[in-house]
Amino acid sequence: MLLAVALPPFLKVVLGFGFVIFIHEFGHFLFARLNGVYVEKFAIGFDYPFALASWRGKSGTEYVLGALPVGGYVKMLGQNELPGEIENNPRLQRPDSFLSKTVWQRTSIIAAGVIFNFLSAFALCYFAFGVGFSVSPPAVGSVGFDSLEAGLRPGDEILAIAGKDVDSWEDIFVNYATQDPGATVEFLVERFGNERLLELPIQRDPTQDINFPDFGRPVSTRVRTVAEPSAAFEAGLQPGDWLEAVDGEEIVSWSQFTDLIRRRAETKTSIRVRREVEGVETTVELTATPSSRTPDDVPARTLGIVPDDPAVIGFVDPEGPAAPLGVQVGDRVVSVEGRPVDNWYDLWRIVSWELPEHAPVRLGLDRGGEQVAVTVRQEPAQNWGTGIHGLSTLGFAGEAPDELVIGGVEAGSPASKAKLQSGDVIEQFTVQVDDRKGGKEDLTVESPNWETLQYALNSMESDRVALRVRRGADQRLDLELDAVDAGHDVRIGFLGVGPLVVKETIQLGWGEAVGAALVKPFQILDQFIVGLKAMFLGKLSTKMLSGPVGIIQAMHTYAEEGTGDLLLFLALLSVNLAIVNFLPIPITDGGHFMFLMYEKFKGRRMDDDLYNRFQWAGLVFILMVFVFATFNDVGRLLGF
Repeated sequence: MLLAVALPPFLKVVLGFGFVIFIHEFGHFLFARLNGVYVEKFAIGFDYPFALASWRGKSGTEYVLGALPVGGYVKMLGQNELPGEIENNPRLQRPDSFLSKTVWQRTSIIAAGVIFNFLSAFALCYFAFGVGFSVSPPAVGSVGFDSLEAGLRPGDEILAIAGKDVDSWEDIFVNYATQDPGATVEFLVERFGNERLLELPIQRDPTQDINFPDFGRPVSTRVRTVAEPSAAFEAGLQPGDWLEAVDGEEIVSWSQFTDLIRRRAETKTSIRVRREVEGVETTVELTATPSSRTPDDVPARTLGIVPDDPAVIGFVDPEGPAAPLGVQVGDRVVSVEGRPVDNWYDLWRIVSWELPEHAPVRLGLDRGGEQVAVTVRQEPAQNWGTGIHGLSTLGFAGEAPDELVIGGVEAGSPASKAKLQSGDVIEQFTVQVDDRKGGKEDLTVESPNWETLQYALNSMESDRVALRVRRGADQRLDLELDAVDAGHDVRIGFLGVGPLVVKETIQLGWGEAVGAALVKPFQILDQFIVGLKAMFLGKLSTKMLSGPVGIIQAMHTYAEEGTGDLLLFLALLSVNLAIVNFLPIPITDGGHFMFLMYEKFKGRRMDDDLYNRFQWAGLVFILMVFVFATFNDVGRLLGF
């Protein structure tokens, strides 16, 4: 097992997948031989359309390495024949026939594959803990408005969700994904050594197949990817570099780094990085000139509408620059630097793109009819994921509205010509975009927000926009507009680097790993059952099912992470294979077990015709699931 450490990821995947299949089928093979059953063929991989290799052992068993590496099988004498055929076929009456064995002997043979999968899962977990594997710690990085409002903060460590302990971000994802959408769930978090119990809403975008939290895992100030070509590549930035300073300003977060870079389009910029060379850390001064691009959320086209989205503050960071000045939840920002603002988008655009970095910002606030003036000095950008409804440099955020309501229409604009009105609700829009194949396709977005509309206006391949608008209680309008030049040229700096997600290595001594390895497969089993239950209850979309394509893709990802990561994934795959194989579905091990239990309690074997029908029904069901899961896999690969 440990020899696989030096192998390339592709070979690790091939050997790993083959190992899981081999262990399952070897369990059947071994118990068949122990119970005196003649094994006609032992195949790893399916030998159609052809076999890569085959040979016959001394006992007469044919051993096959199949060309289709997505399964395997053990063919025993009498196993696949109908029970009624034993009377007319002397060969099936041999004492080494599967059908001639007792119910308990046959049950042990059928159950052996599942048992061996679980035993192998313990072994795989043991080696994974010994070699070491990486996990994302259950810490919080970026935080959206709803979670901010509920009390969650960047840096919090999540200890439990709905009473279930979590040890990693993978645990958080599984627990969050299987909660009821829209429910409020208790989160136990640790902050500065103190435990706090928070109640967070479970987020579910109607366009998504799964619950996604509005908070994310932490990222470090270390470079994970460098695009080629890019300004970062030309400057000599490398994966693994630690970002330390931009133009002399010390970097404390990735958000701060991106905020500084985006303000430096086409500007010669000094970047200090810490780099490890042959085991020795050294400081490197690099010079880069970020390329210039239009940001997705400040489009070059416009329809001439503004959102009905007043800049009412819903969250004030107690550690931020606005809190000491008395800024309060419920305050409405009505002006910036003396310029009136009607909505969050105007406020965000002015502060983010038009004011100098770190410059003091004069804000006019409306507090219950009382006018309040404050001057807030911008601080480095924090890990907030609130989009245009948050200004972490000023230390406050607001809640995004549920609907895209038009707040105003500019005279002479496309919206004005289409007779759109304040109060109209945009329920759907359609634009034409690049289909990534050299052609064009229509993109339709239901229940859009302001950000998705702005992004679409910047990505569309033609000026035509189709809108479905609700006016009043029940009036619906289908309109077509031609977007026009927005009249401004906001540009941002683009460097071409991506951050490294914070991870930690779990590695135990070989003695200590025994206890952990005995517990881990049961944790995997629990997660599988929770996920399966959530899928049956409709909490989790069946589009999350993966087939061989998705499994192999995931295996390759884990193989690239490291041998320990791959071993742990193989343990998960072994447990899942054991459970799926023992579900009471005809043609699976679980289905055969049910037939054997029928025979035990009825005192006779099932009628051949009924048995045959069950087998065909099971085969059709398995093929349908296989095709559906493969369609999901291909859809994820192709982005549809």
